[in-house]
Amino acid sequence: MKLLTPIAAAILMTASGSLLAASNTAELNQDGSNNTASVDQSGPGTIGNTVLQTQSGSSNNAVATQQYEVGSHIYQVQDGHLNDAYSLQTGGTNNVAAITQYGVYNHANTMQSGTSGSEARILQNGYSNDADIIQVLGADNVAVIHQTGAMHGASIGQYTSYNSDAYIYQDGEDNYANIVQSGIDHYGKISQDGIYNHAYLEQSGQSNEADITQSGFGNDANVMQTSWYNSAAINQDGYHNSADILQNGFGGGHLAIINQAGALNEALIIQNGYTETAIINQAGSNNTATIVQ
Repeated sequence: MKLLTPIAAAILMTASGSLLAASNTAELNQDGSNNTASVDQSGPGTIGNTVLQTQSGSSNNAVATQQYEVGSHIYQVQDGHLNDAYSLQTGGTNNVAAITQYGVYNHANTMQSGTSGSEARILQNGYSNDADIIQVLGADNVAVIHQTGAMHGASIGQYTSYNSDAYIYQDGEDNYANIVQSGIDHYGKISQDGIYNHAYLEQSGQSNEADITQSGFGNDANVMQTSWYNSAAINQDGYHNSADILQNGFGGGHLAIINQAGALNEALIIQNGYTETAIINQAGSNNTATIVQ
């Protein structure tokens, strides 16, 4: 009995599913050593999708999977060593996922499931950065993560989100940022420059805006928006400052701003009413401020 090679066996195992896929395109380019790339465009209803993967360097790994997806695109570029990229698109239409990695030992993942017309983009330049974007059951969302430096962690989750934008920019070392969005028409951005800064942003409801900017060392910022038409901004420059903004209530329309320069300052704004405005400015060290509306 003649044994099949692993490649031949894989072809036979996936033949029935592949016959139900149509008009998909895949291109893989490799220059270097010990690189691994794979594409799976099988399964019923997988139609008119594109994958382009380019690898330079050594021991990079790239995986692209499109199943039950229509008219979507995955682009993956790796230039360096020991980078890992994984993109999954399933059960959606007209989505774009792009991962670009320069450097060593970076990890990036995108997942788009049951979504339409959405974009997920990750750019990593440095060492041992980690980034994840998850878009589930939504439409027309944009998620972008840019990491420069070393050992950053970033994640964006858009769940039942529509027409929302989320951006994370990290420069320096060992910063962490997380954005979670559900609802309609949100805008969220986190910018970090320094070391050991942490930021968390959560948006639900409709038409909320938030911007967190951190520079320095060991700062912590958190924004939660759960109603409508709220605006929030946190600016931190220094070390070990803490800032929290909570905007909720039935009405919304709040404005909250916290500016901190110095060290060991703490600020808290809680807004529960309708069209409230709160501003906290702190310069120096060991100051504490709280506003509840």
